[in-house]
Amino acid sequence: MPEQDMDDIERTLREIREGWAAKLPQRLDEIRLALEACETAAERSACEPLRALLHTLSGSAGSFGFAELGMKATGLELMLNAYLAGETAGFQPIADGTRQMLDFAMRQLAPQQMPSPAPPQVSSPAPQQAPPQADTSPADPSPPASRLVYLVQDHADNEVATQLLHFGYDVRAVDDLSRLQGCIRAQPPAAVIIDLAFPEGIMRGADELVRIRREDGARCASVFISTRSNFSARLATVRAGADSYFAKPLDMVALVDRLDAMIQRDASPAYRVLVVDDDADIADFHAAVLRAAGMEVRVLYRAADVLDMLGDYRPELILMDVYMPDCDGTELARLIRQDDRHLDVPIVFLSSESDYGRQLEAIESGADDFLCKPIKPAHLVSALSSRARRYRALRSLIMRDSLTGLLNHSALKEQLARECARAARSGTPAALVMLDIDRFKQINDAYGHPVGDQVIRALARLLQQRLRRGDIIGRYGGEEFGVIMPGTGTAAAQKVIDGIRESFGKLRHHAEHEDFGASFSAGVSQTDAGNADPEALLRRADAALYEAKRQGRDRVILG
Repeated sequence: MPEQDMDDIERTLREIREGWAAKLPQRLDEIRLALEACETAAERSACEPLRALLHTLSGSAGSFGFAELGMKATGLELMLNAYLAGETAGFQPIADGTRQMLDFAMRQLAPQQMPSPAPPQVSSPAPQQAPPQADTSPADPSPPASRLVYLVQDHADNEVATQLLHFGYDVRAVDDLSRLQGCIRAQPPAAVIIDLAFPEGIMRGADELVRIRREDGARCASVFISTRSNFSARLATVRAGADSYFAKPLDMVALVDRLDAMIQRDASPAYRVLVVDDDADIADFHAAVLRAAGMEVRVLYRAADVLDMLGDYRPELILMDVYMPDCDGTELARLIRQDDRHLDVPIVFLSSESDYGRQLEAIESGADDFLCKPIKPAHLVSALSSRARRYRALRSLIMRDSLTGLLNHSALKEQLARECARAARSGTPAALVMLDIDRFKQINDAYGHPVGDQVIRALARLLQQRLRRGDIIGRYGGEEFGVIMPGTGTAAAQKVIDGIRESFGKLRHHAEHEDFGASFSAGVSQTDAGNADPEALLRRADAALYEAKRQGRDRVILG
C-alpha cells in the first residue's frame, strides 16, 4: 500500500480512537445512571440496560487503548450475567465493582494519565490490492499491465511472435543468445520465452539463463520451449529456475494461459466485507483496520438493513457482533441463512462474549467462526482473509466452466439479471453480446474434439485479454459465449467485439497435420430506458446472432 494511503489510514484510526476517548465520560455517566436504576428496581430484568452497556464497554475499550478498563467491564458483565440468570443472589458486589470501575475510568481520563496507545500495525495480505475502480468507458478495453516478452531463439519464428501479438503481448525477438543479458538490463520484461537448444549446445539456453541470474540477480518469469521432452531436458530447465516448459509444436493457448498466470495480469479484486455492529465507534475502527489491509468494507449499524445490503453488495464475508438491540447476532445469522443465496457466505462473530456455551450457540446459529474482543488488528485481518479467500475459491469452482475458466451458464444468467437491475436503477445502458464460433461442428469432425476444445479456449482467452476488467464473460454453452458490458451501448460494444473478431480470425490453431483458422459471429443488444428485462435482452441478442449467421457468418450484428 502506498505510504500516503497508510498515513491516511493511521490518521483515521487515530481520529476514531480520540473520538471514542472523548465520548467515554458520557458512556460512564450512562453506566452510572443504569446502575442507580438497578439498585432502585425490584426486578432483576431492570439490570438488562446495565448489562448491555458493560458489554459494549468490554468489547471496545481494549481496542481503543484502555485494556485494563475493558477487562474490568468484562468481569462485571460476567457477574451480571450470572445474577440475571438467577445463579447468584446478591447485587451488591456488582454495584460495588461497577463504582470502582467508574472511579478507575475517571482516573484514566485525567489529562496527566491519558493513555497514548500506539497505532495498530496492520499488515496487508500479499494477494490483495486496493479495490479496483470500475472502468465504465464504453469504447475501449482497459490498458493491460506490462506485456513485454522476449522471444529468444537462434532463428526467426514469426508465427509464434505473430500469435502472441494477437493475444496482446509486446513481443521482441532476440536471435543472438549473447544479447539477452543486455536486453534484460535495458528493459526488464514480463517474461522470457527461450529455446533450450542453441548451436553452442543442447542445454545452452538453460545455462545462459542461470549465468544471467547469478550475475545480475534478475528474476522474471521464464518459459523454455524445445523439441526435446525427456527427463534430462526438463530437469535442466528446473535447475535454471524455469516457470514452465513447452514441447514443440507449441500449444499456443496453453502457452498464453501460462504466461498470463505467471505475470498476474489482473490483480485479484479486494475482498468485500460487511461489518454489522450497533456500536458505531468499534464498527468504524474495525472497518478502518480492514481497509488498511486492502479490503473493501461497508458498515451497517442497524441489523434491519442487512437484507437490502446483501442483495446490492454481495459481501464475501460478514463480520458481526453477537449482542445488538432489537435483533441479536444469532438471530440475524439464522435470518441470513434462510435465503439459499447466502448459505455459503462466511459469517464471523466478533464479540466480548467469553462464555463458551454462548459461543457454541452462536456458531450453531449458522456462523463460521467466533473471535473475541479486543482483537489485535493483524489477527483480525488474518482470520478474515483466510475465510474470504476460501469462500472465493469455492465460489469459483461452483460458478466457473472447467474448460475455459469463464462463468458457466447459470452464473452468467445470474450476473445478467443483476446488471440489468443495476442499469434500470442507474439509467445507464448495459450491452449483451452473444458469440458463436462458426462451423464448429465441422472443426470437431475434421480435427477431433480436443482440437475443438483448443479453439474454444483460444476465444475465451482472447475475450479475457481484450475486454475491460468490469466486463463479464461466460461460456453460455458449447461453442457459444456471452459478454455483459456495463455502461456500454450497442455501437461501442459492436466496435470492441468487431476488433476481437478480426484478431480471432488471424489466430492459427494447431491440428496433427495442419494449422487452420476459425471465425465467430456475434449479436449485440442493449437495455432500453426503463426496461431492463434480462430475458428480453437475451432474446434480442440471440436474434441478432442468428441474423449474423444468416448473412454469411464472421460478422457482428446489432439487435
